Amino acid sequence: MINRIIYFGICILISLSVSCISNVKSIEGTQPNILILFLDDLDPDFRCYGNTLVTTPNIDKLASEGMLFTRAYSAATVCSPSHTTLFTGCYASTIGAPHHRSSYIDKLPDGYSILTDLMSDAGYFTVNFRSKGDLMYQKLYGATAKTDLNFDRGKPENNRESGKEVFKNLQTIDPENIETYFKGGKWNSKESNQPFFAYANIETGKKHGFVPGRKWAKERGIAVDSTKIKIPPHYSDTDEVRSVLASSLDAVSHVDFEVGKFLKALEKSGYANNTLVILMSDHGATLQRHKQSLWTSGIHIPMIIKWPNKIKPSEINEELASIIDIAPTCLNAAGIKIPKTMEGLDLLSNKPNNRKYIFATRDGMNNFFDCSRAVISKEYQYIHHFFPELSFRGNGYAKRTLTFKSMLELYKKDSLNELQRAYFKPSKNYAFELYNLNNDTEETVNLALNSAYKEETLKYQHILFQWQKETGDKVLNARKLLNVEKVPEGTKVDNLLKLKR
Repeated sequence: MINRIIYFGICILISLSVSCISNVKSIEGTQPNILILFLDDLDPDFRCYGNTLVTTPNIDKLASEGMLFTRAYSAATVCSPSHTTLFTGCYASTIGAPHHRSSYIDKLPDGYSILTDLMSDAGYFTVNFRSKGDLMYQKLYGATAKTDLNFDRGKPENNRESGKEVFKNLQTIDPENIETYFKGGKWNSKESNQPFFAYANIETGKKHGFVPGRKWAKERGIAVDSTKIKIPPHYSDTDEVRSVLASSLDAVSHVDFEVGKFLKALEKSGYANNTLVILMSDHGATLQRHKQSLWTSGIHIPMIIKWPNKIKPSEINEELASIIDIAPTCLNAAGIKIPKTMEGLDLLSNKPNNRKYIFATRDGMNNFFDCSRAVISKEYQYIHHFFPELSFRGNGYAKRTLTFKSMLELYKKDSLNELQRAYFKPSKNYAFELYNLNNDTEETVNLALNSAYKEETLKYQHILFQWQKETGDKVLNARKLLNVEKVPEGTKVDNLLKLKR
């Protein structure tokens, strides 16, 4: 009798095991949902990245449940080329659309693809989120639906910064009611078993969010104490600098609150267990020497990926990563073939382990010409300025939005040190810059000026030139086109392109 009980017990266990294995296979064979939380203008300033002044419980929790990348970078220093990279898996320079707010291309070159099209063709429900309300409300709460592509701009269907509407659906949400995020509206047109590819562009942390973020944080008793902020060596310690930095960090806490709504709505909807969540920023904060700059302060970004049952909790990834990798990562997760034209790597594969270098570009800003490139390894960053005669702040946005007025006044009085003066000079200090990222995290010592590092500098210069040759990155020969020895400040990209024709 006992033997028969044991026998049937074993049979039941085997049956349950087979059933479990069958269920696992079924789950593994299901295409995951994908949610991208794209945060405009943010440094890695969350608690999970070591900043203890901010309050970021939602993003910290996401990191504890997934993979945090310590060496993630933007492929460009400003919105549109960065967004273009995200949706194509290519450097904006490769497809001939590197300039911000100028010289858009009508369409992608032959053979290149848009991530959303590939997802849609594979049966995904593609959806972008937009908060209801006026423009400023959208920029502070929920999502803006911003795509901001440098190709096929078309009519701005979503808002003033939209490119072609690359998503099939636009979900209008009420940030005060998370029930509207993954239910109702356009979401009702999603088939019951259809996987989704969703995108939320969150602008809460940008410059326009600093003052509201400060107010928001004070109301909750979590405002940053400006006296506790460590002032970077490139900044002078003024009341304005401390005030702006404190407000920028309060805006980060506000971003976390908005991110939390999406994560809670995802959990409440029942989708969380089969959703790959990717959170990152497009480039550095809306601060002097950050946004529009190729120093690490301008291109080192936060990146966190969570995929239940696929990624171990609290995993730290120290490999080189870039926005350019997001498209191939999404495609591979969904079981979709990655086009050969995509230059990025699947971050969840072993391929990034063998990567030695990544690249970043800075070109025309708001139609004001410039051109610089950066090569980043785990040890060094090399920056090459093709037109050092042009200043770092040679466009209206940089002068108006990215400049500390108090530092500008100190510069005029010749009261800044050489490090602090660099941003304000009428031309760049050097044509080449080389920094040791391990020993000089603030990038204060340009090793390219040291003869002992001449060989290292030339090595990285060669790596850059080789990459440009391989990717077809052609720099406009502005001096030749204008027949000048030095390109004048204020030269327009579009005018150079007309001369080229």
